[in-house]
Amino acid sequence: MAEINGCTVLTPADTAELLAWGTMHTDGAYTTLIGAIPVGIPAPPLHVHPTTDEAFYVADGQAAFRLGDEEISAAAGSLVFVPRGTIHTAWNAGDIPTRGLIIISPGNVEHEFVPVETDG
Repeated sequence: MAEINGCTVLTPADTAELLAWGTMHTDGAYTTLIGAIPVGIPAPPLHVHPTTDEAFYVADGQAAFRLGDEEISAAAGSLVFVPRGTIHTAWNAGDIPTRGLIIISPGNVEHEFVPVETDG
């Protein structure tokens, strides 16, 4: 990661592991999680975030999302916005790591993960 004239530059080497960035740089406007989801990692349980919105950008690979009762596929270049309170989960649906970022807003509140009970 480099700081140049007040700007931040991240390279793929900086994001080999999941990197959280942005809260301090944006006065809490948002936090960004940058990294990759390996092949075969199970999706987190269905959940909601009561106080934060999420925007998922798929930079490489293939992701899948369950948004409420609908399931969608998101190829590289896709953006999926999930408003706070929306039941959802996401996973790598391809055969290569899915690289991308998640923008969480606002970034200055707890990004609470609340699992949702499902039937069956």
